[in-house]
Amino acid sequence: MMSDTINICFVFDEKFVDLFKVSILSIAKNTNSTLSVYIIDCGISKDGKSSIVELTNRLKNIESVTFGIPARISEIENFKIPAYFSSSVFYRLVIPKTFPELQRAIYLDCDIIAIGDIRELWEEDLHGRPIGIVEEKGTFFSPDWEEKHKNIINAPSDHTCIYSGVLLIDCKKFEESKIFERVIDVINVTKVHLPCPEQDAMIICMDNDEHWPLSPKYNFLPFSYRAGDILKSIGNPVIVHYAGLGKPTHLNKKIIKFLDKLHIFRKSTYFIKKFWEYSDQIDKDKFSGKKIKITVKFFYKKLMQPIERFFNRTWKKIKRQKKSS
Repeated sequence: MMSDTINICFVFDEKFVDLFKVSILSIAKNTNSTLSVYIIDCGISKDGKSSIVELTNRLKNIESVTFGIPARISEIENFKIPAYFSSSVFYRLVIPKTFPELQRAIYLDCDIIAIGDIRELWEEDLHGRPIGIVEEKGTFFSPDWEEKHKNIINAPSDHTCIYSGVLLIDCKKFEESKIFERVIDVINVTKVHLPCPEQDAMIICMDNDEHWPLSPKYNFLPFSYRAGDILKSIGNPVIVHYAGLGKPTHLNKKIIKFLDKLHIFRKSTYFIKKFWEYSDQIDKDKFSGKKIKITVKFFYKKLMQPIERFFNRTWKKIKRQKKSS
């Protein structure tokens, strides 16, 4: 039977404490159910933990917060990963080992907010598979992105690209599947660069029938290549993930508000403002991005996306015509 209490797991170190607080605040505000929060501590200070407990004690539907320290694994700690990640990204895969009392858990990255009730995700049927996850399959990026990415990481051509920022885990089946152990095997032998380390290792080692594909509404990337199309197909997202360039913490608040008043880039400014709606309740100054250069780059990219899509479609049409002639 599905538990009434929703188990939510996060994995982070000290530098993500404030983002976590924004995330959990948005979840608690939009979810009617009781929540149990589990945090894998990859280096959170005493003050950081105190501030987390202080916030969650004020949120009436959070019944408990449990901190767990994972067993450190040398293969993970020694694996060379991009500078914008840390080894903690792998430890989302040891949630069942760190909290063996859990039967089912939702894992979330810290750079998300919920704008819908996450019970909807909690009650998703995994159809006997160990994990639920959102797939690429042309969902968010240009049509040829998936093939290019699999070539970069040397993944089997028939494996589907997935996004590990939101996971629905059947803990018993996950452990039985040995996915974590196979990820360790991948990083032990890989000779190629993995841009998204644990996610890419999962793409390499997991067969397609080992995960259940979740709707993009549970891991909506508002600034991705095909965000507009996806938004039309899913309606309102449940979880918004600020992956990539469009992080509100990097964007200049004054510029965003100015563009919003002019009704320019309204779809983009809407999701940025949704983040600030919750972050301002934590600290109004801390989450006000001041990086004008990144802000200009972000909106330049948004401006160029429709042009890029037009040329991509035109080029593919020309290639099809050449093949048929």
